[in-house]
Amino acid sequence: MATPPYIWKQLIQRIAKHMNNGYPNDAFATSDNEILLYINQANAFGLVGQVWMGAKVTGYMELPEGYLATLQLPALAEDPVTGDWMTALPQPPVGLPLGYSINRIYSAGPGNQGNQDVFMIKANRVGRRANMPMPDGVRGWVDYTNNTVLRLRASDNQPLLGKTFYVNMPTTRTSDITLPMNLPDDAIEGIFNSVVAQLTKRYQEPKDVINDDLPAGNNTLKS
Repeated sequence: MATPPYIWKQLIQRIAKHMNNGYPNDAFATSDNEILLYINQANAFGLVGQVWMGAKVTGYMELPEGYLATLQLPALAEDPVTGDWMTALPQPPVGLPLGYSINRIYSAGPGNQGNQDVFMIKANRVGRRANMPMPDGVRGWVDYTNNTVLRLRASDNQPLLGKTFYVNMPTTRTSDITLPMNLPDDAIEGIFNSVVAQLTKRYQEPKDVINDDLPAGNNTLKS
């Protein structure tokens, strides 16, 4: 039996309840959106840090599959000036080298017709690669002027209108807090602790610590 997915809203509620000491508290006035922004920040920072720290230990980079999500990209639109075909990524790629920030982009059609992977290249090498031989297919790059724009171009300059493309990449953001979080369970504690620390620092929220072993009456011990 499949276990229920851990959704963004659950983590937001868990953090809010922790900050409220388990009870509603008007003094801690924050929104789900603010907590979500802290979660996004902690998620991206933890993901990139985990990959680089793992590389220092093992000598090679590895991205845990639990961070990856496959999403259908919006319909392509042609740039009338350059002839490139453009679509939007779900978010700017995280700060990892190409191949890790974006794991795979591919097209797919009914009955598995026309399936092909996109040859991803770095944006600063597009001009040089245009004058070099390349395999038949589609090459793509992230637009350096807008890191959510993906540009595609076929090797034979054929139009890509009507083709459906998918991206497999680590995502650290969401616009719907009812969606499942794509991250390993062992990463949740680090995100939780980071967000709580940031919120505590920002709001200076006091915590009630009750010492039940204190004797009755006034004393100089602090609870």
